[in-house]
This record gives sequence, C-alpha cells and structure tokens, in this order.
Amino acid sequence: MPGATCIANFVKAELALIDDPRRAESLKAILVEPRQEVRDWDYGVPGTRYPYWVVAESHDRGILLVYCEHGFGPEMPWGFLLADNPEEITLGMDSQWGWYLEEAFIRSGLWDGFSNEDEAWHRPPDERFQ
Repeated sequence: MPGATCIANFVKAELALIDDPRRAESLKAILVEPRQEVRDWDYGVPGTRYPYWVVAESHDRGILLVYCEHGFGPEMPWGFLLADNPEEITLGMDSQWGWYLEEAFIRSGLWDGFSNEDEAWHRPPDERFQ
C-alpha cells in the first residue's frame, strides 16, 4: 500500500485533471493531509476489512473523499464515504466509487456547481486518455 506522500501525489495529479478552476478550488478547500483508516468490506468474506486514505473532508456535511486500492479499487479507487465512526460502517456501495477524485467530489454532493454529462470525468480512463 502506498504511503501518505504517494497519496498526496495522486491527489495533485487528480487536481490537474479538473478543467473547471472553480471546481478545483472548491475541492482544494476541503483537502486534508492524507490519513489512513480501515473499514469493513461488505462484498466478500464476513469480517474482511480494508485500509483506505482520507484525502478530503467536509465536516459540515459529514462526507469524506477517499482513495482505496482494495474493494472497488484498483479499477475505481476514488470514492466518498460518510464520516460516521469508521469502526462501525463500511466502504459503501459501488455507486460511491469511481475512476477519478473529481467524480467522487461531484457524486458526493460536495460540488454545488454545474456539471454536465459530456465532461471528461464521465469517461473511463481508456477512453479519456486515448
């Protein structure tokens, strides 16, 4: 599993993909130093737990933006989770995970601005980066 410095570099790379400067600034405003937590994984052997990295947090909305190489990662490593006690909740459903940090930010409801269906974050990496 990568360390905090590596995760911070992943976040920088993801921020560089965001075309809308207002959206990028809004996301930057809630970034935190990457910290590792662990939650239950509902889709495998009972008791399975996976580590993940919190990279952004909205205290007022109770939402975390996270990176995880397990569970729905590595294909879809960016997600959003509820900020309740991580010891008592899980890594969530597939609809909470995607290819990009921007996608997690928008789908979490933390982005209050406009977004449309033809934006790059809707496309899988093999189409987006041809």
